[in-house]
Amino acid sequence: MTFVHLVSPLIYVQIEILPMMRVYESVLLFLLFPTTVLPFIWQQSSSSNKISRTQKEVAEALKMLTVQQTKQELFENQQRAQTEAYILKNFPWIVKNNSLGNYFTSGRTHTSADVLHDGKDYTNSAIVFLHQSQSGGSAISDCLETIAKKKALPKSEFMSGSKRVKWDKMDEKARALGDKFKIHSGDSAFGLCDQLRGKCSYFTVVRNPMEHALSTYQHCKTSLGDERCSVINANKVTLREWILHQGSTVFQKLLFRSDICDKRNSHLITYNNTTPGSKLKIKNENLPCWYKQKLHQQQLTKTDRQHLINYITDNLDEYFAAIGLYDELENSAHIFEHVFQLPFSRVCKNLKNTRNDELSVGNNRANNNNKPRDDLYENDPANFQYDSEVLDALEPDYQIYWKAQQIFKQQKQRLFNKIE
Repeated sequence: MTFVHLVSPLIYVQIEILPMMRVYESVLLFLLFPTTVLPFIWQQSSSSNKISRTQKEVAEALKMLTVQQTKQELFENQQRAQTEAYILKNFPWIVKNNSLGNYFTSGRTHTSADVLHDGKDYTNSAIVFLHQSQSGGSAISDCLETIAKKKALPKSEFMSGSKRVKWDKMDEKARALGDKFKIHSGDSAFGLCDQLRGKCSYFTVVRNPMEHALSTYQHCKTSLGDERCSVINANKVTLREWILHQGSTVFQKLLFRSDICDKRNSHLITYNNTTPGSKLKIKNENLPCWYKQKLHQQQLTKTDRQHLINYITDNLDEYFAAIGLYDELENSAHIFEHVFQLPFSRVCKNLKNTRNDELSVGNNRANNNNKPRDDLYENDPANFQYDSEVLDALEPDYQIYWKAQQIFKQQKQRLFNKIE
């Protein structure tokens, strides 16, 4: 109801204007106060018409948005169905059938039963840490060793490529022993859950791909014995050449196939004795497993690769029970602790948010002042933002990283009950 104060020289009247005012009441008011009521009634009528038109326009706009959203969802569902059909036909091994989905975002287990999870599923499951080098991977792996000792939990050996090949070849008797391990970790560990018979969860930590490439480049200059550093000498190539040589490492690990690393299956790989973007020769003998995976993946068509990227990003929160970020290791530890009920943050004090200033773009540029002009260009990450070859090499990992950031933000919001 609306109240209006009507004032005349002799009288002050407060009249209650009802939404459905009778005609004779309106006429009576007009006769008593013609100079005040008429403009008021006209103003109210005009305002009402404006509100009515505005409401109608808003309703029509909402209707159009709903229609567009429905169309967009239908299109995305069709695209997703096409991608899934393509993957099942051409890359069935990346469909994981025995892993618990993300604790915070998926709301269900990634199993054929497709039932809602509860916290006990994660607490009681085997856990598999997918190690990402130069991304906090060693800190988490060391943390798992400490937790395993303190809690007397059985932990398998670090899952390198060669160890994974042996694991996947185990007979039933050996596999039954493997099921007794609670904790697994390694850079070739993805897919291990499908080799286990109980509940199983993956988790990992990822990093900005360009920062990761720069970090591994610096690391491999002094750690030539590291498997990741063994194919070419980082001291003899530029940063750009290193990025093209290394490629998208997270993408490679999510597509891992142990049979590619088996010497008996060398026919699956097309060898090239030079690394992309460099004239440095590569010996084909005794190539590490990760590089064989990369060589095999270089045979992918553009269509293959795009379908794989789409499938992985669509299913990232179904692959991993929890995802951490290198720039937020401390919060990542709290997330892992909550999901698996293991004391990551309490036992492992080295899991702090880390940022190495030596790896900044500006410092990397300054450290190369004495190099020839061409090398200066190829060692400055600032020059790569429009470099099509570099962008293509890192595109899969950037797509995965951006999706991981979204998931991490949701995990944090739900765990700490706050929105940033």
